[in-house]
Amino acid sequence: MLAARALSNLVQGEPPESPAEFAEVLERMRTDAERAGFESLAVAGYFQGRARLAMRAGDLKAGIEALEEGREQDRGFLRRGRWADYHGVFLAGLYLEAGELDNVDRVVAELAAVPGVPRTSMLGLRFHLACRRGDRATAESTLDLLLTETAEQGWRSGSMAHDLISAGLELGLPLERLDQMAAGLIDDSSWDAYRTLVDAQLAEARGRHAEALPAYLSIVDADILPPPTRGTVRLGAARCLLAADRRDEATAQVDAAAGVLAGWGGWRVAQLEQARAMLGLAPADAPAAVTGPAALTPREREVALLISDGLTNSELARRLYISPKTAAVHVSNILRKLGVSSRTEVADVVGRAG
Repeated sequence: MLAARALSNLVQGEPPESPAEFAEVLERMRTDAERAGFESLAVAGYFQGRARLAMRAGDLKAGIEALEEGREQDRGFLRRGRWADYHGVFLAGLYLEAGELDNVDRVVAELAAVPGVPRTSMLGLRFHLACRRGDRATAESTLDLLLTETAEQGWRSGSMAHDLISAGLELGLPLERLDQMAAGLIDDSSWDAYRTLVDAQLAEARGRHAEALPAYLSIVDADILPPPTRGTVRLGAARCLLAADRRDEATAQVDAAAGVLAGWGGWRVAQLEQARAMLGLAPADAPAAVTGPAALTPREREVALLISDGLTNSELARRLYISPKTAAVHVSNILRKLGVSSRTEVADVVGRAG
């Protein structure tokens, strides 16, 4: 029994500092728990542990596969009359991450027939699913039930609060409803990084980018947050930087997020592509882009030639009948496409191309 409990504590505790060591301990504890006769607990802890390792590696597909395998083994215990769905809630959560909404629907329906599944977990999954499907009426009614149930439990989940508020933001829930969610789903017992993340999300939703930005930046490397969530944090920072017209810094945050989310999918990667589009960047899986003078649009080539003549942004704006801000955007895009850092270098590159 001690081995089975230790396995459960290992899976539910703080994230591992050494994934290799975590995997080794996971295998050893699984063997000990099975020898002690606690097969169902061993299966639950082992496959959840594997899925957690996959999350820390940013590998969504591996996480889903681990839980699917564990859930299939769980069904063997059903045939012997003792089945508890230890993997269903976790698996439904990863299906939501991947955007596999029909699979979420199926698992939630199956969980409804299993005794002992926390009601807050079921309501959270149903609310999240309704948001991702754009079903506002179901989302609103389910949220009321969820907040009532959560008020009666003695703990809060920061990760659940972030996931559900993210879903509510995508659905377009009013700010007062998002405030209700934050007040009801997260409190002082939650990890600081998650409270900071939720505060940043709500500040950004209100257009308070100067307030949201330092909050996002303070947790870009928070170890308690899984890598996919840290990718989302960087995208929030990028949007705030872009709102302040700090394009180079925004691009750096988007590039960092792309690395973290390379093995992920679903709504987080959709946000990544939205951020790339806002910056005029190609999708992460696009063929190698044309660079150098050939990459410039006709308008950008015109601007580049004027830059070569020494015109400032204000002079560009007057000459081309555009705003100084639009001129600055053109200049930034030209510098990026030409792979240079100064206006003098633009003149050199354009001169060579001519």
